[in-house]
Amino acid sequence: MTIYLLVFIAAALHAYWNFLAKTIPSGVPFIWLVALCATVVLSPFVAWYGMVHGFPTDWKSLVFLSGTGVLHLIYFWVLQRGYQQADLSVVYPLARGTGPLFATLGAVVFLQEKLSGLAVSGLCAVLAGVVLVAGLTNASWRHDRTRTGIFYGLTTGLLIAGYTVWDGYAVKMLALSPLLVDFVSHPFRVVSLTGNVVGRWPEVRAVWKNYRLKILTISVLSPLGFIMVLYAMQTAPVHFVAPARELSIVFGVLLGGKLLLEENFRARLTGSVLILAGIVMLGWKF
Repeated sequence: MTIYLLVFIAAALHAYWNFLAKTIPSGVPFIWLVALCATVVLSPFVAWYGMVHGFPTDWKSLVFLSGTGVLHLIYFWVLQRGYQQADLSVVYPLARGTGPLFATLGAVVFLQEKLSGLAVSGLCAVLAGVVLVAGLTNASWRHDRTRTGIFYGLTTGLLIAGYTVWDGYAVKMLALSPLLVDFVSHPFRVVSLTGNVVGRWPEVRAVWKNYRLKILTISVLSPLGFIMVLYAMQTAPVHFVAPARELSIVFGVLLGGKLLLEENFRARLTGSVLILAGIVMLGWKF
């Protein structure tokens, strides 16, 4: 029951911080500020962890910690580009929904895994949901904004599939702390993007002045939600945690449709429910 509650809260936090990110019209300066704030917020906890447990020094752990920094850097950049150019209720459900879809297809193609009848039904449900969310049943998909949202949603989904497997392996097989796995991505983004923002201090200051409360909120909710998911992966099967956290898809469409007044709300909500149902079927194990 605790894992159910943990994953449910993590899904709500994830949808909400993505909603906040959608309302901030900035790219790299916003990503850099969030990473900087998250680094400051988490540093005391990481320092305490290091004093009590020590830090991993073996090469395999260091490779995985570095890899998660790279994956999350690319993920945040692609996601925010999508939010700048398209609707939350298109980018978010496509990103969250196609991640498990791509992971399943990859397992079939590269690992020669077999799909059960229920898993095939899940794939069909996800695809039907994607069709509805993307507006492929009407003329809206022809709009540049919608096509852009489809592109960034699918690209983000590929990145989600990548970091879910990568980080899941780190916490489950290498027994790395969820706190450390999440933390390293934040200073990595700060260092990687500093050169890009050095000549843009007026823009950085303006973004901070106008959106600092949202930035601070995101810098707390984003790592908190992800640490919850990583902890759940340590104590429950990944095939359960990964689908269950995608309840955030429905939350995201509700926030986009009701608070941002984005179009095609009913079709996108129906599609998001289909995607969620399909993901649950994909992750179901007998």
